Amino acid sequence: MIIPGLEVHERRHSRILQQPLAAPRGGIMLHYDDSSRDDWAVEWFSDPRCTNGYTWLVLDDGRVVELADPAYRTPHAGACRTPKANSVFYGIAAATDGLTLATDAQQASIARICAAVIAFHRWPPESTDYPITGHDEEAIWTPESSADRGRWGKLGRKIDPTGSRSDGRPIINLQVVRSCVRALWQGRHESTALRSLSDACIPPGKAVPDDHDGNLRVPIDYRQ
Repeated sequence: MIIPGLEVHERRHSRILQQPLAAPRGGIMLHYDDSSRDDWAVEWFSDPRCTNGYTWLVLDDGRVVELADPAYRTPHAGACRTPKANSVFYGIAAATDGLTLATDAQQASIARICAAVIAFHRWPPESTDYPITGHDEEAIWTPESSADRGRWGKLGRKIDPTGSRSDGRPIINLQVVRSCVRALWQGRHESTALRSLSDACIPPGKAVPDDHDGNLRVPIDYRQ
């Protein structure tokens, strides 16, 4: 399936990672793939040992690699508050880890993917916040992932795309991405939204590091 307006640098569809949908599409889930190099990240998703996957992987320079046909589900979400989350949500991952902030180019590409998907499904643009979520906003503990019964059904199983930086800055900033999507819907260039929300990466009370370069570096038995 080709989604109009979604520019893909490379398509590397894997029969291992994609299966027919078990539920209608209803949103987009953002991740990071926990990789340290783009080339290794791309190679991993063709490795027979790989058991997870996303619809799209976004590299440091913003190039988009399509890992699966968007018409199919991928094992990216696992147990979530939303049933059959692998099918309901498209999975988009930035090629980075829980400490390395996503680049401007990655966030801009993620926003463009989201805007194209929302337009394709004709989801109301005024409700763009709802279809775009983070893995950590959905992933819940289950008996398979924790022996602690008190955790079951609660959030906390995953930390992406927020990450675990000591300064509290998110690896992918959902506020920035959502603002970029709104800007695209309104016909403005996404970089305007990136600049206007550059402080969104810094939590209240946190100072911008002195070496800040001016760039916004914001930041699996999965069956359905």
